[in-house]
Amino acid sequence: MEQTEKILIKKTDFKDLNKIITFEKENSQFVQQYDIAEHKEILENECHLSIFKKGNNKLIGHIILNGISDHKKSIEFRRIVISEKGFGYGKDSIELIKKICFEKYNANRIWLDVYSDNKRAIQLYESLGFLKEKVVQIGKESNLRGLWIMSIDNNI
Repeated sequence: MEQTEKILIKKTDFKDLNKIITFEKENSQFVQQYDIAEHKEILENECHLSIFKKGNNKLIGHIILNGISDHKKSIEFRRIVISEKGFGYGKDSIELIKKICFEKYNANRIWLDVYSDNKRAIQLYESLGFLKEKVVQIGKESNLRGLWIMSIDNNI
């Protein structure tokens, strides 16, 4: 478990998955939708973490990391969803993720992808040291969408 003054992050409990799916639906314009089976598989095979507000222990989001056992030490920061925006929970969560990846898992690099129209997330990632590497186009010709690949190296 990792924590700041505002939040704590711990391994996701299966009982919280329905709430997490609700959070994803509320953010569907920026987050690929996973069903309960997909989340269960991630729980068993990857790093699925829940974010709780300190004080009342309310579940306010989740994080998915992939590649924590990657021999190249490059971890994919696959997902972050925060249900209560504008309180600094996302910033605190990402700072803790950097700490977890670089200190606990000894990662050399953390990378993510983010839709190019998700300006709020891009600004947050950049403010926390992530750099834009390249943009790729995804989707069908009639409905292309840009996706930034961003990363941060462990310079500690």
